[in-house]
Amino acid sequence: MSRRAPSRTRVARRGFTLIETMIAMVILSGVVLSISVGTTKLSRAVGDANVRSRAFARADLIVGLARTWPSWTTLETLSGPTYNAERDGFVSSTIITADTTGGRRIKRLEVTVRAVPTELMPLPVRRSIAIAAP
Repeated sequence: MSRRAPSRTRVARRGFTLIETMIAMVILSGVVLSISVGTTKLSRAVGDANVRSRAFARADLIVGLARTWPSWTTLETLSGPTYNAERDGFVSSTIITADTTGGRRIKRLEVTVRAVPTELMPLPVRRSIAIAAP
């Protein structure tokens, strides 16, 4: 009986094949791309929130001035250019309307703040209050 040497039909594999490497690179590229898109969207959202927050602060400043205004009869001064000039990339407009129907003495104040340029904040910020005469 003759003994035959075992044939090596299987070759030992070491490392990855080209196909496996390419598939891994495609998957890794997709993950990196999705992370970069998410980071870009998050950065844009934070920037937009910062602009809107500053616009609300500007509107709240004018409303606060109206609440502490020394004279109810001169409240219309807040609608002038001194308080509505363009500052820090925002322009505000203040409209004051008096309501004296039925013996009431109320002034309504509406502040609208827009960003300059408007692409930074397409929708304006609005705040309004009603102030009664003392």
